[in-house]
Amino acid sequence: MSVFFIASKLFAIFFNPLWQLIFLICAAMLAQLFKARALSSLLLGTGCILALLYSFLPFSEGLLRPLENYAPKPSQAALAEARGIIVLGGFTGDGKVSASRNAAQLNYRAERFVAAVSLHQKFPDKPVWFSGFSGQLVQKGWSEDVIITRLLADLQLEDAPFYFERKSRNTAQNAKYTYQRIQPNASDKWILVTSASHMKRAHHAFQKAGWQDLILLPVDYQTPQTGSQIKLSPYRSFHNMRLFFHEFFGLLAYNLTRRI
Repeated sequence: MSVFFIASKLFAIFFNPLWQLIFLICAAMLAQLFKARALSSLLLGTGCILALLYSFLPFSEGLLRPLENYAPKPSQAALAEARGIIVLGGFTGDGKVSASRNAAQLNYRAERFVAAVSLHQKFPDKPVWFSGFSGQLVQKGWSEDVIITRLLADLQLEDAPFYFERKSRNTAQNAKYTYQRIQPNASDKWILVTSASHMKRAHHAFQKAGWQDLILLPVDYQTPQTGSQIKLSPYRSFHNMRLFFHEFFGLLAYNLTRRI
């Protein structure tokens, strides 16, 4: 387990908009305790303003949309030219719950798995590679490959050309270890499937690892292509903000550490 991976998981809490508000409230209470009333008011006011901004769809959608618009949907003709398909992990649910219940779990990124099965149905001869072991700091229960294997068995697809890269813990490792497993020819085209908001970082990481000709297939959209709803929707908006912060700081960290 790399130091970069551990640090990314420890600092991830600061990128969650809900935790940002909790920290501001705690800091305001601490300032009040030390009689710094002006600072306490500033912190509380900042928290209130951010809570309102984060709760409105136009604000969160405006930030997340440019990431999701990074790659257009490829044509069916382009997909047909590919040598095979790579699907990034991160769409499985809690491994501990899966093991405890003896049932495979999916999370909100499940469209990655749906896209993999759909592509297999359209192009049954193309190999499909699932890349990922676990994104958890401490893996408990079933790992991603175990959950996916169970899902494929439930769909009676265990004999289909699905393969696994079972080591990676983050996107940079997805790119590196999958390249080592497949060892693609320079002329080969491969479809890369991941969430639309994650596609920019994934694409650059794969290019850094040596992948030369990728067909980008973004899925799991959270925003419309154009326009915004003027709507108070804290659940959706905070979800969008969390995705934005995750990818924004992920891109920043990958740039600083030369992973892209």
